[in-house]
Amino acid sequence: MDKPAFFAAVAEILEADPSGLTGEEQINDVGNWDSLSVISFVAMVDSDLGQIVDGEKLKDAKTLNDLAALVGL
Repeated sequence: MDKPAFFAAVAEILEADPSGLTGEEQINDVGNWDSLSVISFVAMVDSDLGQIVDGEKLKDAKTLNDLAALVGL
């Protein structure tokens, strides 16, 4: 998965429009980043990328690029 596809997947979780996302956007500004979104994100990373997300690092993520960095993108 490349970054644009990753951003599109995250936008889908956040119920947001993925067009024009650069990664610099604050997660909370893109969509509704709540507990359900966090669970959906963790599940997407597990199923699509085969990775486990570190909860402490996820808690510290502020931008889409921060989320991408968590999974090595």
